[in-house]
Amino acid sequence: MGANYNTAGRNRILEFLVENSMRAVNVNEIHDALQAQGNDVNITTIYRYLEKLASEGQVMKYVAQDGLRAVYQYVEKEHHCTDHLHLQCTRCGAIIHLDCHFMDEFSNHVLMDHGFRIQCKNSIIYGLCEKCAGK
Repeated sequence: MGANYNTAGRNRILEFLVENSMRAVNVNEIHDALQAQGNDVNITTIYRYLEKLASEGQVMKYVAQDGLRAVYQYVEKEHHCTDHLHLQCTRCGAIIHLDCHFMDEFSNHVLMDHGFRIQCKNSIIYGLCEKCAGK
């Protein structure tokens, strides 16, 4: 029974991440949402599964803006998140993948002019998205 329960809980966690793939979420948000649906998944199980998904590249793990907790975002493998930076809206939490030609120009500039190689994995630039900036 325990293994089936664990698998069901993991499936619910993954479903939540996929449904919210346009933003980063924290463990408490996942836990609260699952409990609201009547799914009693242990918070430790959520942490362990998120770490597993992060190690497999199915989720990106970021240190939240306050530096006190991590947030996670489900990503499709074709996004190549280790090759570009991410923009996160501080108001709505939306994540934007900076996977355009500018990323190559920016990385090259930083390397050539500043002697610094950017590590894009788990890197976020904070600000306001277009929608929230217009409010």
